Amino acid sequence: MPKKDKKILWLVKILLGFCLVMPLFVFSGLLFPYATSKAFAFRILVEIAAVFYFYLALKYPHRFFFSLFYHFSPEPESSVSKSGCRNLLAPKLWRIGKSGMKISVAVLIFLLLWFLSTLLSTDFSLSFWGDLERMSGFWGLAHFAVFFLMLVAVFKDGKEWRTLLKISVAVGSAVALLAIVQRFVSLGSLLPQAERVYGTIGNAAFLAGYLIFNIFFAGYLAILSLRVTPSFEKGGVTKKSRFNFREIASSFCQGRISSNSKMPFFIYCLLLAINCLALFFTGTRGALLGLLAGTIFLLFTFSFFHVSKNFRRYSFVLLIFILVLVGAVFIFKQNNFIQNNFILQRLSNISLKETTAQNRLILWQSAWVSWQQFPILGWGPENFGVAINKNFDPRLAPYESWYDRAHNFIFDYGVTIGWLGLLGYLGIFAAAGWFLVKNIKQDFYFSAIFISLLTAYLVQNLFVFDTFTSYLMLFFVLGLIANSLLRATVEERSNLMAGEMSKGLSRRLAFCSDCLNSYKKFFLAIVILAVIFSVYFLNIKPLQASYFGNRILSLPAQELQGAESFLSRVIFLKTLGSEEIIYQVTIDYLSKANSFPQLTQNEEFYKLASAALAENIKRSPLQVKNYIALGWLDLYFSDRHLERINSAIERARQAQEISPYKKEVLLLLVAGYFVSNQSDKSLEVLEKTEEINEILGAQVRQYWESLNRN
Repeated sequence: MPKKDKKILWLVKILLGFCLVMPLFVFSGLLFPYATSKAFAFRILVEIAAVFYFYLALKYPHRFFFSLFYHFSPEPESSVSKSGCRNLLAPKLWRIGKSGMKISVAVLIFLLLWFLSTLLSTDFSLSFWGDLERMSGFWGLAHFAVFFLMLVAVFKDGKEWRTLLKISVAVGSAVALLAIVQRFVSLGSLLPQAERVYGTIGNAAFLAGYLIFNIFFAGYLAILSLRVTPSFEKGGVTKKSRFNFREIASSFCQGRISSNSKMPFFIYCLLLAINCLALFFTGTRGALLGLLAGTIFLLFTFSFFHVSKNFRRYSFVLLIFILVLVGAVFIFKQNNFIQNNFILQRLSNISLKETTAQNRLILWQSAWVSWQQFPILGWGPENFGVAINKNFDPRLAPYESWYDRAHNFIFDYGVTIGWLGLLGYLGIFAAAGWFLVKNIKQDFYFSAIFISLLTAYLVQNLFVFDTFTSYLMLFFVLGLIANSLLRATVEERSNLMAGEMSKGLSRRLAFCSDCLNSYKKFFLAIVILAVIFSVYFLNIKPLQASYFGNRILSLPAQELQGAESFLSRVIFLKTLGSEEIIYQVTIDYLSKANSFPQLTQNEEFYKLASAALAENIKRSPLQVKNYIALGWLDLYFSDRHLERINSAIERARQAQEISPYKKEVLLLLVAGYFVSNQSDKSLEVLEKTEEINEILGAQVRQYWESLNRN
């Protein structure tokens, strides 16, 4: 490669490496800052990197594209056509790499199934683009898939991958340190003091899921740093290369290992401990159970499959100690020490009778009913809320009103992308796990640690769902594993190519791949224009809309009279996330109007917001929240105006057809009838609600009584 192309390759590597820094990135000036800041910056980095990668892939397809899926196989030169171009994919010269392509193909199949589900979605726009709060959807997943493919194609050297692991651990440790400090002091509006810390991730459960990855990364790097003997480096696979635990311990004690060799090990152990402490402070039981499951699996593997008897013995003792310690927490859960510790108390009180568990069980029952209605490809990505609204269980209303996730990856993917999508998701783990199991004799520590990591991830995902940070780390890990699949074949391919080139193939390959003909330049120009379009219209404009929306939410109630100027800008942009911003702004405005009734005299705001919400309903007729927001807007700005009151009642009825038992719908209906002097109908709604669910009825009655008092 000429120097220019080498510099471009390094630029792609830098951009991809910088993606791992995104968990630290958060900008308070945006709506949903913890999600939007990271996701939009990540997408811009990936799109810019994709332009330079596409240039390299067009110019050197055998290195940057075909190597993702194919192994080079030596065949007679006669199998190559005279042109040297058309037979690059011929079976005689290139054959499918049965191991090397499995993960890449699994990722692409999952992306394809996600896209098919999007096409058949009940809300195509939401499924394709996602929303600002989650920053998911097909468009978001496509960026992660491209990120994964570029990682595999660009990073071919083990040393480079170790550098990426170090970057991730360093960033994760910085996030963990901020979270630990947050436990004791406030670090500003984005990081206030909290009993359950969430750091720059913005949610305790999401932070915990992110830290699990870096805990295993730090452990793996710590093991790699202990290269005392060749036996340790190879994991003690053969009798000639056994791992001697006593030798390592005595080497440390007697100073036979230099301080330069000891320092990395201690640093990684320290970073591992920092990440574990931050994970503990999140108080996320699902993540702690996931980490426990992954650790037990790892120690079990060490205890029974490592060739060193000493290592097996110490691993088994540690495994028993952890099991006893966990058991003691549950046996002595009434102990003052455990009861006085908020996090230990949460862990010891895990029970199916607990409120959170009951909530989840009811939600999963509703999710299962929704799943059966569209079992093959689901309701569409990001449409879990729509599906649950149709089958909303009134027993859920006292716990929470809005559910956009099942907090269980099986029901999340089952409801939204169906059986095929769920199997596609699990297929990614099956492809990665199958390789790691097959590779365990060649690279024992890598396989054991990363199988345990995937185990921990899946277990914690039984209690939460995939987010931006979890997808980022998952696809990074998949790229790392896929790279280890290809590493040997890349070296083999290089040797084979050298041999074939000596026979005269070099000229043909150079003609085919190491140049940019007019067709390739045309495709490259299309990609460049597409990326420019995406960076501006799908990233910068949504960022502007998010900024203006956040400006409205940041205004104190006394200054909200000028909110319409920012709202008009959001509406004018007509970009990704505008619908959600309009909804959030309306709800916030009405909330502040409770304390400052004069805000309901702002007719300009009403006209802008009501027209925008009506457009939202037209575009997404199954989104209940838009009906509710518009109904309350009509009531707040009615000033006994009969037309607006009737409009609010009509919106409530339309919402009730979509979700009959949602509390917000019932409250809007009660309020609408009350304001319109139809007290008998208001009371009728109350009585029917009490028949449906006692707790929900009590909450509606409390609201009805407050209206009568006022």
